[in-house]
Amino acid sequence: MKNLEELLIALPENAGRAIVEDGAVFTAPLLNQCHFVRYCADRGIRVTAERLALLERLGRFGPIFRVRLPDEDVPHFRIPIRSKNNWFDRGWAWDTTYPGKSYDVPKPGSEEHEAYYSIFQLEDLQGQIQQVTMTVELDWHLEPGSEKRDWNERAEEWLKWAARQSQDRRTKEYRRAIGLLCQFVSERYYPYAQSDQRRMETGRSSYSDAWLTLIPEGEWEDVARKWDPGAVAKLFDLTPKRLRHAYEAIAVAQEFIDPLANWHQLIQFAAIEQRRRLKGDALLADNIRAGAIVLRKLYEDLYGEKLPVPNEVTGQIFTHIPELEIRADTRVYLEYVANRYHLNSQPIVALFVEGPSEKRAIELIFDTCFVAHPGTYGIEIVVLGGVDVATGAKEDRFRAIFRLIDYLHHHQTITYLMLDNERFARKLKAEAREALSIHHSRRTVVRPDRIKLWQRSFEFDNFTDAELARALRQLSGVTNCTSADIRACRTDSQPGAALKRLYRQRANAKLDKIALVETLVRMMLASDSRTKLKSRPIIKVLEKVSLIASRNPLPWTREGWETNQMSNYIGTRRGRRR
Repeated sequence: MKNLEELLIALPENAGRAIVEDGAVFTAPLLNQCHFVRYCADRGIRVTAERLALLERLGRFGPIFRVRLPDEDVPHFRIPIRSKNNWFDRGWAWDTTYPGKSYDVPKPGSEEHEAYYSIFQLEDLQGQIQQVTMTVELDWHLEPGSEKRDWNERAEEWLKWAARQSQDRRTKEYRRAIGLLCQFVSERYYPYAQSDQRRMETGRSSYSDAWLTLIPEGEWEDVARKWDPGAVAKLFDLTPKRLRHAYEAIAVAQEFIDPLANWHQLIQFAAIEQRRRLKGDALLADNIRAGAIVLRKLYEDLYGEKLPVPNEVTGQIFTHIPELEIRADTRVYLEYVANRYHLNSQPIVALFVEGPSEKRAIELIFDTCFVAHPGTYGIEIVVLGGVDVATGAKEDRFRAIFRLIDYLHHHQTITYLMLDNERFARKLKAEAREALSIHHSRRTVVRPDRIKLWQRSFEFDNFTDAELARALRQLSGVTNCTSADIRACRTDSQPGAALKRLYRQRANAKLDKIALVETLVRMMLASDSRTKLKSRPIIKVLEKVSLIASRNPLPWTREGWETNQMSNYIGTRRGRRR
């Protein structure tokens, strides 16, 4: 018994009154009986006002406090309590945390009384209901020979079992005390439970009904600054053992109930308004988990130690995924969790192209040849707006694109560049062999084979002179554009510019490059095309890019990320930088 006393938190006398007088009712407001019944129903606890009253008379479960109609015309019972308006002192309100002890339980529906409950009492209520709820197995009475079985005898056994559950006063009050402790400290810690790990709701609610008026004074931040956890420890006679045991008890209860327990890391990042749309056991588990979070924060403030998070209390975890040390950075934690559930929308491959026409061509090819949008493969097409953006106008300006690539690789988005062979594009590829990462000094920024230089340009490398000439004729409606004209453009030092001049001369209009590539891609994909699809360089490039994407799983842990960063898959490994 002594060991039990060391583990179980005590239920203080008049704890409900202390909650009200301390004003621990604004961040997690109390609910009157009607609202409490609905609140329970949403969480799969089917209870009526009549059953609540019966449990209260039996001494198994009761509200935080009750009020009755005053004997005289007086103002509402206002909280924070005003001078000379404390209904507890005047006998119009009384503590009910020891249900049925020294008061008569009013009949349900009485208009002269009201009861107020805490949202943290649900775990205790569910346990009490389970103890006095019998599941009838009719098949036990249907099998041959069952007529000799005594139904009353079995029912009597169940009644004896249910009665025994309430005999140990200390154990019975222990679960009740946990809920009241959660309510008492909710004013300080409940916002941490109303959080998606990045933002939390710190509002304090006003409330008014036929009995009460609640108008908070100050903001939650004021409460946090003035908070004294030692006063709570004294009231509930807390010790590290007792508080840890209470925390573990409701954390285990929550995990046992929760149908989404295996997804707890993901659920904690979901928006509060979306979590409130859960139903039944999932919503109940979220409610109980809030109580566990409240006690965990109290323990940290009192004893300077962080207990394991809910859903990681039971069993022995040899490898935390992701590691505990990186969870302080919520953004990184969310990133790894999203990776684990394959929900991270960051690109797996960033495919850099010069202009919107190349992007349009790639999208059309993916749609037909790969039967999906590039985004389905985790590929983002990034339009540079011209080769000069990648290479710079001077020879020493490669560092800008390298820093961008280095940043993307640091976040494990593999880059692939497709550039026309103009300006300093060839020198850019050569410099990539020696450009070292500033994040990981033992590898280069990018592998040179991830920079594709067309021999001339995208259009001239992937389409024949005849196809280009036919496409120009279809766009312009004129017939005086031949393969010989295209060959002349191909041999120009700037073939792309030459093609635009040709079109302007013949059609007296500006060349729409997007319309051009759409026409060319349709020709390429046509069944009567003379060139095999797999012979087109762009098809080989896109097959390589999609293969890179398939071999780049985003990491679940920091260790996995570090292994990936130092692999040859992102950059070429080198010796130590001197």
